[in-house]
Amino acid sequence: MVIDFHHHLFNRDWLPEKFWSDLVQRTVNVRRLNGQEADPEEIARNMFDLLTDPDGGRLAADMQDAGIAYSLIMPLDLGLELGECPVSVEEKMRLIVEVTRRHPGKIGSFFGIDPRREGGVELFEKAVREWGMLGLKLDPAAGFYPNEPMVYPYYEKASDLGVPVLLHTGVAIPPFRNKYTDPIYLDDVTLDFPELTVVAAHASFGWWQQLAFLISKKTNLVTDISGWQPLATRDYGLFCRYLRDMVSIAGAPNILFASDGPAFNLYGMRNKWWAQLFRDLPEKAPQGITFTQDEVDMILYKNAQRILGPVGKD
Repeated sequence: MVIDFHHHLFNRDWLPEKFWSDLVQRTVNVRRLNGQEADPEEIARNMFDLLTDPDGGRLAADMQDAGIAYSLIMPLDLGLELGECPVSVEEKMRLIVEVTRRHPGKIGSFFGIDPRREGGVELFEKAVREWGMLGLKLDPAAGFYPNEPMVYPYYEKASDLGVPVLLHTGVAIPPFRNKYTDPIYLDDVTLDFPELTVVAAHASFGWWQQLAFLISKKTNLVTDISGWQPLATRDYGLFCRYLRDMVSIAGAPNILFASDGPAFNLYGMRNKWWAQLFRDLPEKAPQGITFTQDEVDMILYKNAQRILGPVGKD
């Protein structure tokens, strides 16, 4: 079984125009690093045809092809940093809830908001209690520190509701500022809210060692491994080395499989390949690097079920 703990739904009106233009440039950069064709006009022309998914049908088909039993949507609220989009936060959350209801038992969602918005805590509670959303997604790269006092009411509400919080950590693409995404700021959060499960997304990328050692000392901090596809593509051995070290330091029970899709489709890095890479680790890891089947099963689905409950089961 595979559970994707961190995925997105992309539709043009749900995100600022600057997000899309920056995504084109990011795609150009990644394709060039991988030795692929990188025509920005071609990318911009085809991007929405490749990514648009208003009803979750494209994601559901991709999951079936990849053998992924359950995916969690992590909604983005970037309007205060990049410019507002045509669809409000509340309306976007309602549309995502409709997607989860269209695919029951297959697709779930967290609630995503910039904590600087007014009325967000009340909307978050409504999303969990009335709409069935499963947690809270915060993106500090949009311009705030995770341990700022104005974010604490969200942690308090998540603790009261008994749901986890996932935050972007690690280097972010321009124009976001990396000073907000250092995982050290989660030290305060995990100490001040000991009953709250905190998920540091992306294994903090360049700060993965710092995060791994933080996790090793905590009981309520875990990470997901989303967004590491480019490294795994360019240097599979180095990726496996880093992942092995993460498991050895942080512990396999604290690492979650995730994709951060669907943007990686722009680079030809499909979820089918990403999930299979993890399934194959016990047999195909490079010489001198080993993963047990139990470790891989924990990463692929058991840890997610521990946090979320029995999702992904028929």
